[in-house]
Formats: sequence, C-alpha cells, structure tokens
Amino acid sequence: METPYGVLDVEEDAGDEAIKKAYLRKVREFPPERNAEVFQRIRKAYELIETDKKRREYRLFHREKPDVSALLRRILRPGRPERPDADTLIRTLTEGLAEHLSETHADS
Repeated sequence: METPYGVLDVEEDAGDEAIKKAYLRKVREFPPERNAEVFQRIRKAYELIETDKKRREYRLFHREKPDVSALLRRILRPGRPERPDADTLIRTLTEGLAEHLSETHADS
C-alpha cells in the first residue's frame, strides 16, 4: 500500500512547507483536467499529512496495525499444557499492544 508520503514523494520527517511544495509540484504535474484519478490520490494524500497534527493522527491511525492474530497465536500456541484463563489472555494482549504502541511512538 502506498503511503501519502510516497504519493507526494517526500520524506516522512518532512515539514509543512516541504509537503505543501511537493503537493503543488504534483498538482502542476498531474492537473485534474488531465488525470482526475491521479489528482484525487494526490489531494487525499495531502489532506492526510498537510499539518503536523494530521501527520501525528496518520502515524497513530493509518500506519501498520498490531498483528492481533500473532499475539493470539503466541498465547494459544500448540504444546501449551492448558488454555490460558481470561486474565492471562487480556494481560498478554495488553502487553503486546503496548509494545506495538511504544514502537510506533518511537518512530514519531
């Protein structure tokens, strides 16, 4: 899946000004009257990351999601002598999600 950064051809640590310049450059390259589909993709990418606040939201909600099925496989792995109780299940899922969120925030 292509990210808004890839669509606009900017680095993930680009600021407002660099993103705006990249957006305007892409709009000149692909005006809506020539290619409406590409223009819509460019416009949507810009709307997702145009401000610092929107970039933070993008990082939190649109980036790679935690692999919950992998967490469940870790909990319910074959060879485990017994099924975990609800408290163990919740604790393990919570720890896995917390680990994912700390990795995501470390990238921010």
